Amino acid sequence: MAISRGLNGVGLALVLPAISSLVADYTDDHTRGAAFGWLQMTCNLGSIMGGSFGVLLAPVTFLGVAGWRLAFHAVALVSAVLGILMWCFAADPRAKSKTAASAAEEARELLRDARGVIGVPTFQIIVAQGIAGSIPWSALNFSAMWLELVGFTHWETSVITGLYLLATALGALFGGLVGDPVSRRFPNTGRIALAQISSASALPLAAVLLLALPNDPSTGVAHAAVFFIMGFAISWNASSTNKYHARH
Repeated sequence: MAISRGLNGVGLALVLPAISSLVADYTDDHTRGAAFGWLQMTCNLGSIMGGSFGVLLAPVTFLGVAGWRLAFHAVALVSAVLGILMWCFAADPRAKSKTAASAAEEARELLRDARGVIGVPTFQIIVAQGIAGSIPWSALNFSAMWLELVGFTHWETSVITGLYLLATALGALFGGLVGDPVSRRFPNTGRIALAQISSASALPLAAVLLLALPNDPSTGVAHAAVFFIMGFAISWNASSTNKYHARH
């Protein structure tokens, strides 16, 4: 199971940067934040439906197949359909090269570019910060498990996690929409300041969630409210500071 989940992560790691690059190619510096905000909001809305579907399907058995297995099969089916649709209808907006390069030449060029980027000290710092910064987000993936361990039912857990994901969707859109005008007013610091405000808000809100609220399923409204506020406040970073540049 762990190996299979790891392979699934490799697939996501290949797809997500390609999607970001494609969105960047279709936008300019003054509209990129809004575009990434809509993209992230759409992803989070899909997570709401998928997350609720998976939680509610967990205790169900269909034709002798456990519900949690059906959830994985559903993800595989949707992924295959989307892959086929992308293959048939998606268009890369990059200008076509006048000289056709072989696959080996493109691979060598890609390796040269990768070595150049890895050698940039700023890139190394960003990666190091990303490793540390991704730990809290990764921990939030276990929020449904934690809520059920506290005593919430499957339905209550799906509602709370759904509200959290809805809040992150709205927060991502908010960060993208606000990031564009802030970057025009403060070109060098606006987006970064907005992201720092979002990151800083996670500490007190997480403290309220984990330390102030009792581990009691009767406090579902309070848990849902804190999850919603936290989800909205901590989700501005990616869409507000995204600096992908269109490829030429």
